[in-house]
Amino acid sequence: MDFSTKPAAELSPLLRLPIELRQHIYSYVLPSTTQIIHHSGSDGREPERSEYNLTYVRETMGNSVWKMQRTVPKTEREAGNDVVWRRGWIGILATNHQIHEECVDLIYGASTFVLDVAYDSIKFRYRWLLPSNLTPSRSYSFLDHFSQRNLLRIRKYIINVEHVDSYTGMIKYNCGGRGLSAGVQHQVQNLVDLLSAVPSLHRVHIHLIDGAISRVRFPSGRVHRVQDERNCATAQTVLDPFLGLHGSRKVTVTGVTPDYAKSLEGQMTSTR
Repeated sequence: MDFSTKPAAELSPLLRLPIELRQHIYSYVLPSTTQIIHHSGSDGREPERSEYNLTYVRETMGNSVWKMQRTVPKTEREAGNDVVWRRGWIGILATNHQIHEECVDLIYGASTFVLDVAYDSIKFRYRWLLPSNLTPSRSYSFLDHFSQRNLLRIRKYIINVEHVDSYTGMIKYNCGGRGLSAGVQHQVQNLVDLLSAVPSLHRVHIHLIDGAISRVRFPSGRVHRVQDERNCATAQTVLDPFLGLHGSRKVTVTGVTPDYAKSLEGQMTSTR
């Protein structure tokens, strides 16, 4: 049956079908997310990069060593770039209240929402697939764009939290130092206040983008990008409000130290 050619009034017999079958039908009609992975190599792997950076690491015992670290552009430091929405026909939502509720639960509950949290905003990153295979992108204010009722239906998140260096903070947000961290943490707390009201979170991936990277000229004359791990330990504290969440089924935390990631994942998956 082609639902796109039938008037809404003729779709009411759907209610006579089992809920599992109705949800299966909805999945073909309604928009959903799909994972689009672009592979550059012939064997399906990403090609090895030839460019490397030196990273300055301070050991806990006070010693300092140099190690090589791959150069990663900002677009690859963000999580969720492979989540693309596939647009569909949503006229079925106008059939009746019950079908509307079931469809909306499927749209919001089964899809993955990518959020970008910065000093002054929480943005929903919306990328969709065109017939030409292009994937344009737009950003919306997450807490304002959706109704509160629909926000509570979302079960799957990929959350990027960006903590830039003080210089970038002064240029981009007119705020640096401790105020920058406090602003990012405030936005994280606003998001946590919403997530704490969600009955059950299925999958949450939290990724910290640490922008506290400086450029240092070495004795050889070359300039390298240098990241101090002490800055990472300070920057990751903006994620502390997530410690107040409990009962998530699966949590992944990246971009932070291994000990902090383990602690935060354990806290968010634990019961109260």
